[in-house]
Amino acid sequence: MPNAERLVLSLTGPDSHTIELAPGQGNLVIGPSTGDGGRPDAIVDPRDRIDWSVFDHFTGPVGHPWPRYFTYRGDDTGFLEWARTRRIERFDWAPMTAAAVDAGQAKISVFTIRLGTAPVEVAVPRSPDGRHEFAVAGDLSLLSAITSKTSSDPGSGSVAFSPTIRPGLAGEPLRLPDFPALAAATNVSVSCASLRQAFDCAGLAQFAGARSVSLSGRLVNLEALALLGNLESLRLSDSPDLSSFPALEEFPNLHQFMAWNEEEEAGKRLRSELRGLTKSSGRTWEHSGVSQLRAPAWFVTEYGLPFSEWPAKTGRFATKTYRAAALGIKNAKSVAETAEVVRDFVRAFNTRPGIDTIEREDLGEAVALLVDGEPFGVTEELALSWFDEERDY
Repeated sequence: MPNAERLVLSLTGPDSHTIELAPGQGNLVIGPSTGDGGRPDAIVDPRDRIDWSVFDHFTGPVGHPWPRYFTYRGDDTGFLEWARTRRIERFDWAPMTAAAVDAGQAKISVFTIRLGTAPVEVAVPRSPDGRHEFAVAGDLSLLSAITSKTSSDPGSGSVAFSPTIRPGLAGEPLRLPDFPALAAATNVSVSCASLRQAFDCAGLAQFAGARSVSLSGRLVNLEALALLGNLESLRLSDSPDLSSFPALEEFPNLHQFMAWNEEEEAGKRLRSELRGLTKSSGRTWEHSGVSQLRAPAWFVTEYGLPFSEWPAKTGRFATKTYRAAALGIKNAKSVAETAEVVRDFVRAFNTRPGIDTIEREDLGEAVALLVDGEPFGVTEELALSWFDEERDY
């Protein structure tokens, strides 16, 4: 890669883009301007055709191809053809319209698709060494995963899902769709949130040969994990309820178990079982342990609120306002009083400075959490209608 801070690229035409690079920058973001202050390194229209081969001759300081990581928001799928000959460590793709692509021969170590509102069919990437990862984020019902016709190798050795899940705790748990083309994966991870719709672990049965599973968030049907007979490594995190998790002795091949940020009652049980199995069975446990046990209330008051990643000052204000509203709803005597508490909570942010548009949208999720479990039968839909009526953003 050139040492210059400014780089001229012929992405969509001769010398079409001049980009500025930070020292040591290994990634490149390509796509439309987001309109919320975010700015890609190279702004392109989602419909533009891109000459990906312009990167063929760029290398980093130690000789690796540059960029090492791409983030692309758009509909030109030519990068997959280009990636048949050019190795890429990570490629994060967010298509804007419906697409059907074959990633079977793409030399991408970690290929992520971020689903929007349009369906995507993908022939899954090969993984001859079992180390490549295929990741999907968004509404998983929009994904069709098929077996590649261009490669006889098995699909990705690792699959990772970050599904879109509903705010609040009500409703049926989310279950993974069936993905037969991914069934040979040996490493599976699912990332959810602690205070949202639960994830149903029963859907993991389709990965019968999985040797490693990593799960985070609110989980149900944890007993289904014991049916994965080849499981050697299991990691759990940020789970407010592990009451359905089976005894560790039901996992005969498990030799690595890690759990952190877990509810304390089940966590203490698992910690005791882990110590007991270490002493009684002679089984060797590698990098295992149970840590950061939490009281159930911690997930609501300290961790799971949607403004936990806000800037510190505005986050403190939001948390304080949320806690006051939660107390108000606890003391409410009617639906009308509950409605007024919710409306007051929303109005408190209408004129509050220092909160951007995306952060204000998080408040809808906070409203859903506020009314979850309240005694007068206020639904999430009703509470969000109050939210929409009161907000001016």
